Amino acid sequence: MRYAQSYELREDIVEELKKYADDYVIVALFADWCGDARRAIPVLSLLEKEIGIEVRALGGMQKPPRGSDKHWAVPPSPEEVDVFGITSSPTILIFKRSGEEIGRIKTRPKMTPTVEEEILKFIEASQD
Repeated sequence: MRYAQSYELREDIVEELKKYADDYVIVALFADWCGDARRAIPVLSLLEKEIGIEVRALGGMQKPPRGSDKHWAVPPSPEEVDVFGITSSPTILIFKRSGEEIGRIKTRPKMTPTVEEEILKFIEASQD
């Protein structure tokens, strides 16, 4: 959580996201050892605290044995890995509260634009 302590959410983006917090859910699937997840998941935690959007974080993804044609071993990885066709860690899914997936953010080492900006772009695009 050191990353969360030093990360500063973009206030302008946070203010926009607050308008939509009750209408969307974020689901993140990740491998605990993944460096990109260690940067992205704390940002989601900050967003949850700051704007009240529901975030469901499912860790514990594990690679399958050698020779497998799968990206991840289910189990022990969460079954949602197969349900949503997850191929990378982290994968952040943005859903309307009705259950419709409106966007997906895959591994992004530099998080540019920021995670919160990307989430807002997906939400705004779903308003059309």
